[in-house]
Amino acid sequence: MKRGMLFEMELARRFLAESRGQTLLIIVGIGIGVAVMVFLSALIDGLQADLIQKTVGRSPHIVISNAEYAAADAVTDMNGSQVLLMDATQKTLRPIVDWRSAVTALAADDRIEAVLPVVDGSGLIRRGQVSRAILLRGFDLQEANRIYDINNSIIAGNRNAVDGAVLIGKNLAEDLSITAGDPIQLELPGQEPLIVMVDGVFDLGAAAINQRWLVMDQRRAAALLGTGDRVNTIEMQVYDVLGADSLAREWGIRLPDYQVESWQQSNASLVSTLKSQSSSSYTIQVFVLLAVILGVASVLAISAVQKSKEIGILKAIGIRTASVSRAFLFQGLVLGIFGTLLGFGLGLAMSQAFVVFAKQEYTLLLKPVTTAVIVTATIVAATLSAYLPARKVSQINPIEVIRNG
Repeated sequence: MKRGMLFEMELARRFLAESRGQTLLIIVGIGIGVAVMVFLSALIDGLQADLIQKTVGRSPHIVISNAEYAAADAVTDMNGSQVLLMDATQKTLRPIVDWRSAVTALAADDRIEAVLPVVDGSGLIRRGQVSRAILLRGFDLQEANRIYDINNSIIAGNRNAVDGAVLIGKNLAEDLSITAGDPIQLELPGQEPLIVMVDGVFDLGAAAINQRWLVMDQRRAAALLGTGDRVNTIEMQVYDVLGADSLAREWGIRLPDYQVESWQQSNASLVSTLKSQSSSSYTIQVFVLLAVILGVASVLAISAVQKSKEIGILKAIGIRTASVSRAFLFQGLVLGIFGTLLGFGLGLAMSQAFVVFAKQEYTLLLKPVTTAVIVTATIVAATLSAYLPARKVSQINPIEVIRNG
């Protein structure tokens, strides 16, 4: 059996070598197809990774809250009965009382990178005659670094923010002409105005955050807001960003009293855009792969016609039809392997050229799984595309071929 396979491989090599022009042409054709798939995959994957990083790179992937729908104070008559209307567009956030046990359970999940209990509330800060609405946020600054990378985001003041530090956003600081070391007047509902010192200014790359956030230690914020030993939300960062939605659903079942929301739920339009991009990429790659199949099949079919006399002689001297047919399958395999290698080289070169000349802010990304799929699909497709020529070979009558010359 081994000798038979070696003979079939040698026969395939001779057939390919005798038609060098056709062989080279189809290898280049396969290579171009693979290059397009490699470049397109790297482009789409890199773009998606960049979009996800910009959207949730410095924000929680999952947020747990104690949200309730607020009931409207409206009563209406319906068929003679009074009905209380529920305003589903309004939500109130009740503090989470038993947050410590939830944080302990979440921290034990090895799929979760960081768990951050957060206290927050609205207020005003005043600088001279100018006041601005702010969102006071209190959390452990060291743990928050794993989500928001606060230390590396500080542009004024001590970059190693300690727990007692008070930080404000860049846009808010510029609006009120505040920098590190300046005093501001903080006004909170139900509290007397108090003076706090700004220890640092941060830039988290989001205008909404930079314009509104005033950050301090969790205990100090809780004392100022009067929430006691309670938090408003629990924020999480996970290792698998794209798996955050399924993880959120799982924890939603385990914590039925709370609302568990992933970044995919709060950014539905972005998720829809990413899916559309992936679908477009897959569609193009399927048509490219189809072109590869048709190219290999057509070239080998022509080869079968051109070498019909040689094939007839081989069959006449006792070479089995199955062996000659498998020789054509080996040709498809060889073409697929060399075309794939050439295509990957071209695809990587195209990707590098795009990065250099297009000067995009994001880098192209080629995932190992995508690489394996492209390689396997191309080689298998090229091999199977030789099926029809191989079948044509099996139908050749050696006597008629030799008689007709």
